[in-house]
Amino acid sequence: MFHVYCYEIIFNILYLSTIKEYFKWKATYDPTPPKPNKTYNKFFWWRRYQEHKALPKMSSIWDKAANGDYEVSPYWKQREWEFWFEEQEINKYRANYKGSSEDFGWGERQISKLYWERRKRLLNDAERDELNRWTTFVKDLKANFGGDGDIIKTMFESFAGTIPEFIQVYKESRNLPKVQPPPKF
Repeated sequence: MFHVYCYEIIFNILYLSTIKEYFKWKATYDPTPPKPNKTYNKFFWWRRYQEHKALPKMSSIWDKAANGDYEVSPYWKQREWEFWFEEQEINKYRANYKGSSEDFGWGERQISKLYWERRKRLLNDAERDELNRWTTFVKDLKANFGGDGDIIKTMFESFAGTIPEFIQVYKESRNLPKVQPPPKF
């Protein structure tokens, strides 16, 4: 009997600590996406949000890093939000449906097909944008500090920090001479 009581206490402690951790996580994680702020575009109908405006090519690498030009593509997050939008749309469809029961599943499938297509296109956009951001980042690093793309890749994979911190560490690892101001006459 004592063993059963001990197991029950241990189970309650583990179970309650898991619940507390869940509620802490739930309080910090908000699955509700921000409201879309983009007008409809018939050529990019699957995008709900404004595109990130990258700085011009001639901007400094530090300004581009501060602007977020090298950060993870926002299309990944937008693709995750589409699951939430799909769920809201299906719930709205279920609440307002007044037709026959045979057609009910067809309407839900049409909604799911639309959102599946939207997520697929956002995935393509995210992969393309991610590749463009990475190649631009490597090209800018090589143009500013020199080096090789493979070295940058291996160094970046083992680095845990922000993009500006990585740029600073890479710059220091290159052992570039300090730029001296021109002498005044």
